Amino acid sequence: MFKKGTYLKNTIWKILENVPLEGLEAALSPYSPSKCISFLIGAFLHPREEVRWKAIYAFGLILNKVAEEDLEKARIVIRRLMWMLNEESGGMAWGVGEGFAEALYRTEALKKEYLQIYLSYIWPEGNYLEFPPAQRGILWGVGRLAQKYREDLLKLSAHEYLIFHLTSIDPVVVFFSLWSLSYFKEAIPIERNLLSRAFQFLEKNRTSVLFLDGKEIKVLSFEDLKKLYFRHLFS
Repeated sequence: MFKKGTYLKNTIWKILENVPLEGLEAALSPYSPSKCISFLIGAFLHPREEVRWKAIYAFGLILNKVAEEDLEKARIVIRRLMWMLNEESGGMAWGVGEGFAEALYRTEALKKEYLQIYLSYIWPEGNYLEFPPAQRGILWGVGRLAQKYREDLLKLSAHEYLIFHLTSIDPVVVFFSLWSLSYFKEAIPIERNLLSRAFQFLEKNRTSVLFLDGKEIKVLSFEDLKKLYFRHLFS
């Protein structure tokens, strides 16, 4: 006989596996937001990548509901994510950087309190994550947040952190740095030779990434990303 927690976990995971992105909020609405949170975090490790992105998206929506009821409870969840990102936690924290960003995107009160801390994970003078796979989620998150809070990010020099990572040895780090930088295209100059080298690196590695672009989960190739840059930055 299943315990209630196991039943709820299985229910939430089935929703993530079977419900499209745009239907997740309604599908999860019958369940207590505070009880859903841990199972959504657990789904950051789901074996299917598309489901992991759905969990990240849903996490932002549900934590916003928690924050509307009790902001301090939402802060506790954010502090849990911060612990998971800490090397002393002993884990890799897959999906945590992305979930952190989605939470700040959905809840402005959390964004105001934690945005600078969030950026510190990709800056060597801050709480820098040295392992490139750990950097990917934060770099994606800057682009996600730029869709809504670009001016706040510019004030905190987030674009400089992205430019810093264009020379990474990790293709996905470079990919997400470029994708996120595209949201700052009208506000900052980006040295063309640096861009060219970054795109050559992605081409050499034939880089394609499945990710949430804010509206849908899709595969974007280095060719698609290059077209985006040439259309917006060099027109």
